[in-house]
Amino acid sequence: MPSKPSQLARLAALIIVLFAGPIDRARGEPTEWSPEKAANYLDERQRAWFGSAQCISCHTGLPYALARPALDYLAGAKSPSESEAKLFTQVRLRVANWKHLDSKEFGLYYDATDQLKVQSWGTEAVFNAAILAFDDRYQGRTSPTEATKLAFSHLWDTQVQTGDGSGSWEWLDFNEPPWGSKGARYVGAALAAVAVGTAPGYYTPGADAGFDAHVNRLRGYLRLEFRKQNLHHQVWGLWAAAKIGSVLTKTEQEHLTHQLLDKQRTDGGWNLPSLGPWTRSLPMPETASDGYATSFIVHVLRTAGLPKEDVKLAKGLDWLKRNQTATGAWQSRSLIKKRDPASHSGKFMSDAATAFAVLALSP
Repeated sequence: MPSKPSQLARLAALIIVLFAGPIDRARGEPTEWSPEKAANYLDERQRAWFGSAQCISCHTGLPYALARPALDYLAGAKSPSESEAKLFTQVRLRVANWKHLDSKEFGLYYDATDQLKVQSWGTEAVFNAAILAFDDRYQGRTSPTEATKLAFSHLWDTQVQTGDGSGSWEWLDFNEPPWGSKGARYVGAALAAVAVGTAPGYYTPGADAGFDAHVNRLRGYLRLEFRKQNLHHQVWGLWAAAKIGSVLTKTEQEHLTHQLLDKQRTDGGWNLPSLGPWTRSLPMPETASDGYATSFIVHVLRTAGLPKEDVKLAKGLDWLKRNQTATGAWQSRSLIKKRDPASHSGKFMSDAATAFAVLALSP
């Protein structure tokens, strides 16, 4: 049960959220995005994903878990949606039965080969810690739940201790950027850092030598590999730096911020193919701004401290407010193949775009 100060803080945050719309209208800013439509879209897509696959997924389940509770606050909901409750129940069950995941009863994300099994252990360890860390934060807790602590224990148990990948995690590689590829191992490590920095009361530097060793190993990996990453992965590094510190120098952070702002298009948005280079079997003719690139960059820049009043950031927020579709989604397209945007797989990138748009637009 949250403490009284915590409850008051959450109530104050909710009041700010509820009155944000009228304030924006008074300033003449676009306010036509619909949290209700976004919630309906995300819930429908999570239901569809539940019916098609075992894993949480980088494109649908994970972003859903990180962003969907924010819409509950906007709506003043007293309980999570059915899809939210199901997802969090599933995560906690798998965390509690971690040693038995490679069984018929549970099943790893992917188990066709030994390599996929190892990658599944690492990827799921990161996902579980991030999802439960965000839930603790959304619930206004001042310390992590036992389930969250257990998820972090699994996270550190699967962290690579030696070699080139020391400090990171084995990551599912399907040669499907931006998340499911060899290069996305950096994304996984950055997400782990975000989880550490998000879980309330979990990590205090200097309080536990064992935790310090794990976090410092993670920081070391993120620092060492940063310059080798494409712009998209570097944005993940910037998010990690904002959460645990000592990942990027001030110069590196300023340089990346300028690079990203220089990539902004005249309409206020960003374009995912421009954040490559990417490996793709087909040419990349898409040059328009897209929902995922715009929402992810805006969210991370805000998290990293760029003020909402910054002219370019404000243009990015305005682009998001103007570009929600009638379905409630923000559209984005696959980097690896041409897909029908109305199909199940054709909506994967839009699932992530919509979740990050919610994070970017939330107060």
